[in-house]
Amino acid sequence: MFVSINKKIIYSILFLFFITSFIFVATFYMVYGNKIQEEQLYSIQRNQQYIDLLYRNINMIKDFRNIITDNPNIKIDENIKHTIFASEKSQLTELSNRKEQLAKINQSFDERYQAIQTSLQIFGISSILLFITIILVGYLISRWVLTPINRISNVSEAVSKGNLKIRIDTSQSVYFRDELDNLIKTFNQMLDNLETVIHEVKDKEAFLQALIDSIPDGIRVIDKNYNIIIANQAYYKQIGSDKNKKLKCYEASQHLKHPCNEKTHHCPLHAILQNKQKKIRVVQQFCQHPDRHLSINAAPLTHYGKKDYIVESIRDLSDDINFSHQQKLSSLGFLSTSIAHEMKNQLGALRMIVEHFLAKFYQDKADSAEDKKLLNTILSELINCISVPERLLKLTRGSSSDITATNCIASIDDVISLLDFEAKSKGIVIKFEHPDEEIFINGNETDFKMVAINLILNALKAIDGDGGINITLHNNKKNIRIDFADTGIGIPKQDLNRIFDPFFSNGIDGGNKGNGLGLSISKTIVEKAGGTISVKSQVGQGSIFSLSFPKIKNLAK
Repeated sequence: MFVSINKKIIYSILFLFFITSFIFVATFYMVYGNKIQEEQLYSIQRNQQYIDLLYRNINMIKDFRNIITDNPNIKIDENIKHTIFASEKSQLTELSNRKEQLAKINQSFDERYQAIQTSLQIFGISSILLFITIILVGYLISRWVLTPINRISNVSEAVSKGNLKIRIDTSQSVYFRDELDNLIKTFNQMLDNLETVIHEVKDKEAFLQALIDSIPDGIRVIDKNYNIIIANQAYYKQIGSDKNKKLKCYEASQHLKHPCNEKTHHCPLHAILQNKQKKIRVVQQFCQHPDRHLSINAAPLTHYGKKDYIVESIRDLSDDINFSHQQKLSSLGFLSTSIAHEMKNQLGALRMIVEHFLAKFYQDKADSAEDKKLLNTILSELINCISVPERLLKLTRGSSSDITATNCIASIDDVISLLDFEAKSKGIVIKFEHPDEEIFINGNETDFKMVAINLILNALKAIDGDGGINITLHNNKKNIRIDFADTGIGIPKQDLNRIFDPFFSNGIDGGNKGNGLGLSISKTIVEKAGGTISVKSQVGQGSIFSLSFPKIKNLAK
């Protein structure tokens, strides 16, 4: 229960005042009043005894006088007789004086009792004046001391709750300033300095957070109790968690409720703070992305001479792999462009020679002549060979400018006729099911044929012995889907998420790995056309590659 200092002081003074007054009055009355009563009683008893003696003497004198009067024969000395009769008068006089003295004594004690009552009245009046003085002093203390202290207390409570804008109202008086006014002024200055320092700290924290957020690798600082003190956006993206959520390192990374087991996870915090290792590098996998391997570089962080923290730099190794793939693709693209350009020039020269040879020496011969038929076959194959480097050059330059309405059925028929001989030589049957109507998609015809060639060739490589390839075209309401299904060996489950990565090959072509670019290029072509490519596979039963393209809304346009 809160009780203000003002009430404490007033209650304490009043309590002490009443206790002191009660003790004083009780003590005064008990000591001084009882003493007066005892003196009065003693004096009355003594005077009463003396009066009783006087009465006895008087009675004895009366009896003796009566005896003398009644017995005249008794002879008594005249001096004694005179003394006896004179003594009676003096005894009466003494008795009268004693009574007067007793009356005076009683009157004196009554006056003393009256003096006690007067003292008590004076004490009561003094108490009232003292009580008024206490009230006045309490008011002045409340105004000069307690009110400023209450203002300081209220502002301090508001500051403790985070309100740094509040200030204490200062006194308007300039000439009558006291220590509390100076304290209030100093307190306000302290709040000004505190607010400035906190703003500077927040600015530095924001700068530090922005600095580490600009680092592409994940950064986190962990204390000895596994608490994440600070981390950047890349790290929260790696763990897939909210930035404002405070977690333990094992909660954020492994979704555990207790520290990681040293037998299953190599803990950098344990290795550095307990085993005193200077630096450590480990590779881990976070629960949010179990398919990604993360390289963690950890080192101790010294703070005020104590090594109670570690700092970790977390790099996603898939980024380095993608960068390596990009470099390989760039180098391969440059090399392919150079080779394609040279091949196109040489093949073009051969085509011109054959065309010139036919025009000069075989123009008049019938087309059924065997030698002319062979030359025409050579010319046709040269034209087909020239189209290959042309397609490669278009792929390296980008084919966005060649996007047209591509006839899916006609293009797939051309690819099947091209690969039909190779399929039949392996005992594989290619079937193509499609609607009777023509179906068009937005895309480059050459690129679309290249995708179909890659998928059919991969299916031919995956089929061991007799089998079949079923190509089905579905004209749905929202999209056009083309399924390439084979009865091959299938793709292992652990490779399904990687087959579209550049340079990945599972070696299905007789155990010899390819360059791993076919599906990657196919995926790029399909996505440029606004479509998607997906795969379903089961080992030993075959695979189904599905292409999905948006329908052309206005073919005439």
